[in-house]
Formats: sequence, C-alpha cells, structure tokens
Amino acid sequence: MRALFIVTGSDKATWMSEVTHPYWHLSEHGVKIDFATPEGNRIAWDPLSDPSTEGSAEPDDLVTKGFLSDKDLVAKLKSTSKLRHVDLGKYDAVHVAGGLGAVFDLFPNPDVAAALEHFWEKDKVIGAICHGAIALANNPDRIRGRHVTGYTRVEDAVLEKRLGDSVKIPNFPEIALKEAGANFHGVRPLEARVVIDNKLITGQNQFSASDYGIALYHAMTGQTPVMTI
Repeated sequence: MRALFIVTGSDKATWMSEVTHPYWHLSEHGVKIDFATPEGNRIAWDPLSDPSTEGSAEPDDLVTKGFLSDKDLVAKLKSTSKLRHVDLGKYDAVHVAGGLGAVFDLFPNPDVAAALEHFWEKDKVIGAICHGAIALANNPDRIRGRHVTGYTRVEDAVLEKRLGDSVKIPNFPEIALKEAGANFHGVRPLEARVVIDNKLITGQNQFSASDYGIALYHAMTGQTPVMTI
C-alpha cells in the first residue's frame, strides 16, 4: 500500500509529531510513503516540536527522535514532490499534516482541493490532523455534514498569545471547517481527539498524533486487530 503525505511548505513550519507518528504507524506495517508540498520545496519544522531543541514542547517524543536520527528519513523532508505533479492514482490514502504553516499554504489552495477531490472521488482514505485539517475546507461539498476535528479556535487563541505580534494567523481550522458545513468536534487544549467518519479520519492536535496514525492505518486496511468483548 502507498500513502501520500501532504505537508506545508511554508516557513511557518509543520509540527514534527504530526508527520513522524503517522509515518511510523504506517511504515512499520509496510506502507510506502511519499511527501508532497504545494510548491515541491523543503519541509521546515517548528523547533518546539523537535525533541532536541532547548525548551522543546515534546522533549520525550521518542518517535520523532528516531525519525530525525535517520539521515535517509530527514532527506525526504529536504526534497518533496510538487503536489500538482504527483500521480495520485498510485496512492491508497492521503494524510495532511499540521503545523502552523498549513493555514498559510494549504488553504485556500486549488491544488490541494484537486488532490483531495481525487481521493474523495475514488472513495479512498483521507486523513488530516491539527492545522492540516483546514485543507478539508477546500472541498466544502465533500465535507458538508461530515464529522471532523482539528485545531480548535481556543487552541489557536493560546497560540496567538504566545506568538504575540510576530505572526498573524490568516485562517483558523475550526472556523473554516464550520463555514464549510462540517460538524466539528473538539476537546480542551492538551487533550487528544480522533474522529472517524467512515474513510475520513481527523485528529485534533499533536497529542492525537499516535491515535490518529493507528486509526488511519486501520481505515486503509478496513480492519482492526482490537477485539472488543
């Protein structure tokens, strides 16, 4: 199986665990993964999401530590495919990673809309997490009435306070998704949430990344090893 990871190419960056945790859960089961950005450029990551950064928000993220210690994996982030040039027919699923950069170049974006439309039309698995969930709002006819989550407006308010006047956030996932007609389900900041609506899988934030990655893989296979008594 193959999955396409759509990641922001903005210098406002992605959040590493929203790339590395889904990557781990899929790749350990043999899923081949390719990276694309809107312009085919290098993927930058938020220093606070790097466990090796002083003051990191996720100093104990062993998955990201392992990813960043592998030169071949890091090289994948330095050279990505340009989204509009990707042969989407090769992929069984798409994952849209988050990070603040997603609200700068993944929405509104006609190339992202066209890519997601392919997965909708072919009834393939679509996943998005955190700020990356805003990409779903490019296709309002597809998500109207669907159940989703993503980075909440409350979480963005906390982020705005931290950023101060240094960065103005142009779009907010919760607002964009609600305006597109989706049913949005969020929990309090620092809590995890994953919403599964058939083949649409969404995660609220970086704390949801592992649960989201597992749910994404289960959606791709159409089965789960979990037995509920």
